[in-house]
Amino acid sequence: MPAEPRRPTATPMTRRYEISYLDGDGLIESVTRIAPAIPKFEEAFSALARGTVIATTDGPAAIEDVVPGMKVITAEGRSETITWIGSMTLFPPRAMAGMTSSTLTRITADAFGVGRPMPDLVLGPWARLLMRDARCRLASGMNSAYAPARSFTDGLSIIEVTPVAPVTVYHLVLEHHGSIRAAGIEIESYHPGSRMGDGFDPRLTQVFLSLFPHLRSFGEFGSMKHPRMSAADVEAALEG
Repeated sequence: MPAEPRRPTATPMTRRYEISYLDGDGLIESVTRIAPAIPKFEEAFSALARGTVIATTDGPAAIEDVVPGMKVITAEGRSETITWIGSMTLFPPRAMAGMTSSTLTRITADAFGVGRPMPDLVLGPWARLLMRDARCRLASGMNSAYAPARSFTDGLSIIEVTPVAPVTVYHLVLEHHGSIRAAGIEIESYHPGSRMGDGFDPRLTQVFLSLFPHLRSFGEFGSMKHPRMSAADVEAALEG
């Protein structure tokens, strides 16, 4: 009996990730990596849309002009060194065969109160906002927590936006995890999460860590400044 033909395995989609980081000597290095286009990877590159102005110790700076070694002024009242910057490009629907389109979150001026934000702020699909509210305690055990920006979408002052042209999105790693200030809004700097390594495929772990050449393990991301809430947690808190 002839052997059953082997079924072809699906090749996972990949995307190009641009990376700049501080090496061991404090010099800026830049590399390009081709890696899987899956949520765990894309999350590290897609919080701040091109044009977002963040607070640095040298004054306001557009995210595309920021380089490793600069210091941001965090919402926790510290100045923290940027050790890594990652970026990728989001494409409009059907622009690239097989590539999933992602939506941005537009927060219109004063959506969270006077000057929060000012002006409108456009965030990437994986941005998390720092929510300071006693209602966070039920889900996080603390009065402050990070929550997905898209979980606040109301169709009026906070809306989902689908790119009509390619748009570059960015994320930052700080020497110590904290909250970036942008247009009056507090946004989580990148951290893979306290349980990222649990059950993660060893091969994917190696590829993932190659995106952060200045680090050798998940542990070197350090501790998280605030816990995280899910979109369901946010909905329950806001309705409570």
